[in-house]
Amino acid sequence: MNRPLKALFPAFPLGWLLLTLLGSVAPVTAQVTATLEIDKSRLLPRETFVARLKIVNFSGQTLVFGEDNDWLQFEIETENGEVVPPIAEPPKVEGRFTVESSIRATKRIDLAPYYALEKSGNYKLTAKVHVKQWKRVLRVKPVKFSVFNGSVLWHRTFGLPVKEGEPAGQPRQRRYVLQQAKNLRMMTLYARVDDGQGRRVHKVFPICPMVAFNEPAAQVDPTGNLHVLCQSGARTYNYTVLDPDGKIKIRHHYQIVGSRPRLDFKDGKILVAGGLKLLRPDDIPSREKDADQPELILPKKATQPIPVIREPVPEPNPNRLQR
Repeated sequence: MNRPLKALFPAFPLGWLLLTLLGSVAPVTAQVTATLEIDKSRLLPRETFVARLKIVNFSGQTLVFGEDNDWLQFEIETENGEVVPPIAEPPKVEGRFTVESSIRATKRIDLAPYYALEKSGNYKLTAKVHVKQWKRVLRVKPVKFSVFNGSVLWHRTFGLPVKEGEPAGQPRQRRYVLQQAKNLRMMTLYARVDDGQGRRVHKVFPICPMVAFNEPAAQVDPTGNLHVLCQSGARTYNYTVLDPDGKIKIRHHYQIVGSRPRLDFKDGKILVAGGLKLLRPDDIPSREKDADQPELILPKKATQPIPVIREPVPEPNPNRLQR
C-alpha cells in the first residue's frame, strides 16, 4: 500500500525535506569556484588581450591542473550570439600546477594570437575548466568587452635587415602603425606591428598616454627599430624604441627644461636632444644605480656664460654751475 510522503516523515515539513535531499546530491564542484577577469574592456582590433582565470579551492583536496592542453577552453561570441572562430587553436595553457585547499591560483594568457578580433562591436568571453580528478566541468561566468577602431596618425613599411647567416633573398616586409584612441577617458597612443599588408598582425599594444594637441614624432632606424617621441603631459614626454617583433627595447621619460625634447640624428643613430631626462621605476632598461643622475641637455646658446651687466653711472656735466 502506498503511503503519502508526509506520513513516512511526519517530523519534517515537506519543503525542508526536499532541500535536504537536494543538498545531499549537490556537486563537490560548488566548493571550487573559477572566475574570469580581463585587463581592459575596450580594445583596438588585434590588441593584446590578456585574460586571467582565478581558481579558488575549498574542497579539502589538492587539485591538479594543466597536465594537458584541454583543461581550459575559451570561447568568444558576438553580441548576436555568433561564435568567433579561432585562427590558431587551442590557446597554449598546458603546464602542470596544483591548487591546495584554501588556496587561490591565477592563470594568465594572451588571447590575441588565437582570435582575429578585427571587427568593431561588442563581444562575450566564456571559459570551461575541466577538473580531471572529478571528471567534472566548471562553467565560468562570462565577461563582456568591446572592440573599437582608432585613428591612424602615422605608418611606415620597411624591409627587415638580413640577419647574420641568413641567405639573401626576397626581403621580408614589416609595417609600423601609430594609432590614437580614447581609453578610460584618456587619449592613448598605440603601436601596431604587422606584415605590411595587415594580414598577419604581430602585436598591438598601448605605448603611453598622449595629449591631443601635439602629434608624436616617429622614425625607423637602419636596424628596423621604431623610435617614438610622444608628449604625455603638459611638460613631459615619453620616448619608446620598439623592435620589428613589437618588443619594447627602450622606454625613457623627459621633461621640458630649457628646451623641448626632440628626435635627432647623430653619428648614424637616432637619439633624443633637449629637455631633462628623468629617472623613473618603469624605465626600460631599469636604471637603479645610485650613480645615475638626471642629465640636463640644453641648447648651445644656453651653455654660454651670462655677461656681467653693471648699473649705468651718470657722467659729470661740465656746464653745471659751480657755487
